[in-house]
Amino acid sequence: MPRNVLSLAVALFSCLLMCTHVQGECTLPSFESRNVVLSGSYSPGQTLPDGSALTFECLSGHTPVDSRATKSITCTKSQWTDLGLSCKKKSCGSPPEIVNGRYEISGILFGDTIKPICNTGYMLVGYGLDQRVCRDGGWDGRDPECEVVKCAAPPSIENGQLSDEPLESYEYSQVVTYRCNSGFSLSGSSNLHCSDDGTFKPDPPKCLDGCPKPEIPHAIRIGGRSPPYKIGHFIEYKCEDLYTLKGIKEIACRAGGWDPEPPKCIEPCRVPNFGGNVTLREEFSSKDLFPHGDKVAFKCKSGYEPVDSTVSRIATCEETKWTKLLLTCKASPTTTTTARAPTTARTPTSHTTSKVLPDGDEEKSSSSSAPLGAILGGIFGSGGLLLLGCFGVYMLVTKQSKRKQKVPTNEEGSL
Repeated sequence: MPRNVLSLAVALFSCLLMCTHVQGECTLPSFESRNVVLSGSYSPGQTLPDGSALTFECLSGHTPVDSRATKSITCTKSQWTDLGLSCKKKSCGSPPEIVNGRYEISGILFGDTIKPICNTGYMLVGYGLDQRVCRDGGWDGRDPECEVVKCAAPPSIENGQLSDEPLESYEYSQVVTYRCNSGFSLSGSSNLHCSDDGTFKPDPPKCLDGCPKPEIPHAIRIGGRSPPYKIGHFIEYKCEDLYTLKGIKEIACRAGGWDPEPPKCIEPCRVPNFGGNVTLREEFSSKDLFPHGDKVAFKCKSGYEPVDSTVSRIATCEETKWTKLLLTCKASPTTTTTARAPTTARTPTSHTTSKVLPDGDEEKSSSSSAPLGAILGGIFGSGGLLLLGCFGVYMLVTKQSKRKQKVPTNEEGSL
């Protein structure tokens, strides 16, 4: 018996030791939402015995929300104590001002970027200055500088030269002018300007022994010589059908180029659509294209009338676009709606009736009781008509017919 009691006691003691061991462990915690990281090296899922302590610090680029908050936790009875530390992104503050420039700022917190931009006529100096990033220690890179744009001397051209003596360098927006030698004509722009990227634009012109072939879309050469064109040659043009010539149809090759400038062929307008309640008049509705200068007339759609009857109803095609149409329309107040009135419709409470006697005389009587007729139908609205009928032996009488009517029987004209 004593031996059994001793064995039971040993078993109970071992169980207590195991239970105490299980209850006294904590698994590594995670506080990602607080922007913190463990100080020291630990394995994922690692367990620590009761009484263990962990210390946390802010992630790179972050700073404590409260500098006095606790940074350590302790495993107590298989649970961690509360962590007081919580961190937020660091601020790099506003960047310094740029002389003759500015920053495009997306934000000033850790990870945000700013982009330096120079004012017109200035350019960034240095390499890798496209943007700056807010790092743990502040804005990276160096402060940018914006210097005045300068262009090197413009290129020379064959059979031509600059009108003025070239300089070593030119400032932003300065203009240079080219001219051709005698007997040559200039093709391209004679004026170039120093642009914001430090180059002259557009491309330099060319000096040709004659004139370049004109490129005129939708034009047809009907007179003059074919290329190449020498000084003194001329060309005569016309436009394709529905296209309108703008300019002088005949041009001549001179020392300075084509004289006058080559003409243009203006495209026709498409069918106009001004929406609302207007529509093209019938005589124009069959056409799809309208040459430059064509005029078309509009009218109001059925059931509508002009808001102002004095305004013009004409639109004109002007270089692929229509002029503004002044006509606007509104619903007509005399909208015609035909409907049959109910047979129970009554005449006014107080009315005068006429009874035609056998001799053709008319006997009038006033009554405020039962009606002697009804509205059978009509066209209602301003200017409309009504269809009337009488009950029983009564019939409708007008001034022109009252002495020509007879008393109807129940089979004639009764309702």
